[in-house]
Order: sequence, then structure tokens, then C-alpha cells
Amino acid sequence: MKKSLILLSFLSFAVIFAQTAANLTEFKENIAAQKIEAKSQLKPYRFDGSKITYFNFKTYKQVKEVEVYLFNSTDYRFSFNGKSLPNDITIEIYDQEKAIGDRILLKKFDGIKGKNILVESTELNTVYQQKTKTTARLKRVFVDYVITAIPGAQNQTPTMKERGAMVLVMGYKN
Repeated sequence: MKKSLILLSFLSFAVIFAQTAANLTEFKENIAAQKIEAKSQLKPYRFDGSKITYFNFKTYKQVKEVEVYLFNSTDYRFSFNGKSLPNDITIEIYDQEKAIGDRILLKKFDGIKGKNILVESTELNTVYQQKTKTTARLKRVFVDYVITAIPGAQNQTPTMKERGAMVLVMGYKN
């Protein structure tokens, strides 16, 4: 009887582990496909790089920040893919990091879940120049993912339904 319970417990654990691993593999495969989709949105710009930001939705609001360098006077296009989001988030693009108090909001996107969003550095530079009343160009931008709070989320052991990722693909004008 004791051996049967141990065997049953072991098999239950193996099934749960296999299901979790399969879900995680599917999640990562979807992200790879979304990266390809976001990359195709860059044309006629040339692919320069990508940044995938993983996170778990919690019972409290979070902000994840990504820094993107803009070299010389090159024009860039950013493609955001939000198809790996089980819940909605907001994207905010700033001229300075979040530790700086007087940074400038250059662009904001709401309702990202399930969408592809495109933005170009020329648009960001125009907003920056209008707000600062200078002709200076941005040398870098900071992309903030504002992750909304989800009531009832499992903060310590998140489920697959509470996992999300944002795919950011960048390209430059040749």
C-alpha cells in the first residue's frame, strides 16, 4: 500500500511537471513566432536587434524598463508585438530613465494585448524637439512596460495564465 502511494505520488508529480514544461515550451515557441512577425513589420528598415521582456502579472502594478540606443543621425523603427500578453499593459517611451524626475514622455500606447505597434525615431525626435525647444536628437530612449495589477494573481508561484512577454524588434534606415 505504501509503495502504491509513493508510486502514485511520483506519477502525479511527473504528469504535472510534464504539463508545465509543455506549456512553457509552447509559450517560448509563440514568442519566437511573434519575433519573426515583428521583424517583418520593419521593412524597408534593416533588422538591428531585438529585446524580449518576460514578466509575471502580480496583484500590484509593475514597471519594466528597456533602454534603446539611437546612433548618430540614423532613423530607427521599433516594432512591438503584444500577442504573448494574457492581460493588457501600457507602453510608455521616455527620453530619460525612470530614476530621473523630469523626463519627457515621448509616446504612449494603451491596449497592447494582441496587437503589433510601430513607432519611428523621427516621430520621437519631433516630439522631443517640440517639448525641449531644441534641435537636438535623441541618443537613446527608455521603453517602460507598465504592467497592470491583476486581482487574485499568484505572486509567489505564478500560473501560465499570469506569464507574459513583450517582443521589441528594432531596425534602422539604410
